[in-house]
Parts: sequence; C-alpha cells; structure tokens
Amino acid sequence: MIRHEVILRIKQGVRREMIQRNLRDVYDLLITIPGVERVRFGVNKAASYRHAMIVVDLPDEEALMRFGRHPQHARAVNLVNRLAESTAVGSYLVGSEYPG
Repeated sequence: MIRHEVILRIKQGVRREMIQRNLRDVYDLLITIPGVERVRFGVNKAASYRHAMIVVDLPDEEALMRFGRHPQHARAVNLVNRLAESTAVGSYLVGSEYPG
C-alpha cells in the first residue's frame, strides 16, 4: 500500500470553519479518483498551531501515478493552496507493522 500524506501550514486569518469546509471539499474530490482506497483529514487541535493533514491510501505505485495526473487531484491541490502558506508532501510504501 502507498500512503500519500500532505501536511499543511494554514495561512494566518483562515477560520477553522473554512479549513474544515475546504478539507471536506478536498476529500470529496479525492475519494472519487479511481484507485483511491481511503482519504482522511484533520486539523491540529492545539489553538496555537495552524496545521492540518490529508492522508490518502492507494494500492500501489501505479495508482499513485494515476492519482497525481487525475484532474480531480489538480482541483484538490488548488483548494489546498487557498488554505496553506506551505505544505510538506510525502508518499510512502507501507508494509506490515513491526512485530514487536
């Protein structure tokens, strides 16, 4: 499985309601892309931090490549850019958990 993660540093002055609404819109766009197995998002609950996260699970690298080229992904990126002053993005091959 590939886990694609985006951490957003939210622009000053963006209200929490707007962040939640836009992240929900991003979710609605990404979940419709073929190959996307799961999308999650959240906002840091600490009042002094302005961060949010989006996590997308995909079955393999081929699905990740298709995901990155999909028009719905481009629309989601535009929504993220309205909120974020910066982002950190990573895609990781996730295997089994460490047994202990």
